Amino acid sequence: MPGPDDTAAYYDRLSLWTAVARWCGYGGGREAGTVHRALVDPRAAGRPTVTRLHDLLIESLPPLSHPRVLDAGCGMAATMLDLAPRLGGEYVGVTLSDAQAAIGRRAVTRAGLDGRVRVLVGNYDDPPAGPFDAIVAIESLAHSTDPPASVAVLARQLAPGGVIAIVDDMPLVAHDPDLETFKHGWRCPALCPHGRYLATFAALGLELVADRDLSPLVIPRSRARIAWLERLNRLAYVVPAPAWRMMLDSYRGGLALERLYRRDLVHYRLLVARRAAGGTAATRPFVDPG
Repeated sequence: MPGPDDTAAYYDRLSLWTAVARWCGYGGGREAGTVHRALVDPRAAGRPTVTRLHDLLIESLPPLSHPRVLDAGCGMAATMLDLAPRLGGEYVGVTLSDAQAAIGRRAVTRAGLDGRVRVLVGNYDDPPAGPFDAIVAIESLAHSTDPPASVAVLARQLAPGGVIAIVDDMPLVAHDPDLETFKHGWRCPALCPHGRYLATFAALGLELVADRDLSPLVIPRSRARIAWLERLNRLAYVVPAPAWRMMLDSYRGGLALERLYRRDLVHYRLLVARRAAGGTAATRPFVDPG
């Protein structure tokens, strides 16, 4: 089962691969500083963009005035760099990857946001001290060995009235060959279903304020295109370098995920839950409702 060191190595290598991936038919992400899902964007004439998710996230959050925000699994800092000018406030992000942190810090400096946005190398299971008005976790809890426990740790850092926003792939089945390929390739040891997230919020005393299925906005490639890319992947796999094969496993996992979307076996969802305005952070041990 992958641990933090394995996931860190995965993202270190992924941050390099995104610079050249588009030449291999996979798409990149380096230019936008993000590798999360591209969603159909009406502001781009319906073309999928990686920034559309930020619009939907802001739409789903309650009003925030100059918030203190934690990005739990910030990658190359793109989400913080998008939210900071739009919401104001101060931002701190944590990533396991030294390579992603370096890219993110350079982007923060280029944007002139050094005083408001910080990128730290660290684990969201040991987060920076709060309180935070908002915590976002975009496609990061999929890498947790125990997502409900990770949510509980993060929720303790919420300010009264603070919100936690989770965006991730949530399976509708427990076992499927494509699901196993995806989990292996993307270092996802314990994908959390939608219902278990909702039960976790309830167990933590968090109020659900937004629950959106974004799957219709994800446009997977055609089955023929996926099959062609898998053939290309198998041909490239003859190179015996472990780092190279790790990246090929990752992209094979991404192709499996596209099939899962097409088969309606995984949904891409946005959840937002709020701590009560007069609530206190739970200190007792968390008991997983699942």
